Amino acid sequence: MAKKRACVFCSNTNLSNEHIFAQWLLKELGILEKDVTMTHASFVGIPFSNRKHPFSKLVNGLVCEKCNNGWMSQLEEECKHHIINLMNLNEFKEELKFLEEHHEKVAKWAFKNVILLNSATNYRQLVPAEHYISLYEGSIPDGVFIDLAFCKKDPTIEWRQTPGGLVIKDKSLPIRLAASGYTITFQIKNLLMKVVFYDSEVNTFYESKSVLRLYPQFGVNGESDIIYNDIDQFDIHGAMHEYI
Repeated sequence: MAKKRACVFCSNTNLSNEHIFAQWLLKELGILEKDVTMTHASFVGIPFSNRKHPFSKLVNGLVCEKCNNGWMSQLEEECKHHIINLMNLNEFKEELKFLEEHHEKVAKWAFKNVILLNSATNYRQLVPAEHYISLYEGSIPDGVFIDLAFCKKDPTIEWRQTPGGLVIKDKSLPIRLAASGYTITFQIKNLLMKVVFYDSEVNTFYESKSVLRLYPQFGVNGESDIIYNDIDQFDIHGAMHEYI
């Protein structure tokens, strides 16, 4: 007998369709009924598959009604005003103050978006099941780093997904070819956000200069402006350090 489909967060089987990017955001961007073409390509740009449908149909069917209409809806409502300001570069000083006080809330919003995005798109499943459970229980998992920056270009909305990135290890640590990790980056107008994870039994630190680190500790990394030319420059910028 086939296993009944269940919510990725709480295992409830009363499922709904959760929009990957909230409807309020798609309406704000004016793209709710516009088509999006998702291309799964190799590292050198060779496409493996394409999928095209309206943004309004970009949903995750493995989220239950309770999660959708409960904590997820509340998180969207608490972040909505601030995301609109950040993506339009409005009230910048006020929003930086908000981030300093509520950086973990915005980090959870970004984390929710990227893990649902990976789950629903035509790409390999990079996010471990325990990461959904951790967010449902109110926390971001260990080994996750979340950065924020801004972009000179405004492509409305874009994203990138890769199974990892540059890892710099202590010489005493063995090379693990099967180590799990992911880097998922998205852009909304001028706002860039990146979630990086590397699974390690020792210490890790994601080094990325010229960013605003939202999680695990809040702070500005680097001395230069946190403005990038495009999403790809931001996406590949940084390196994971693994050390004892």
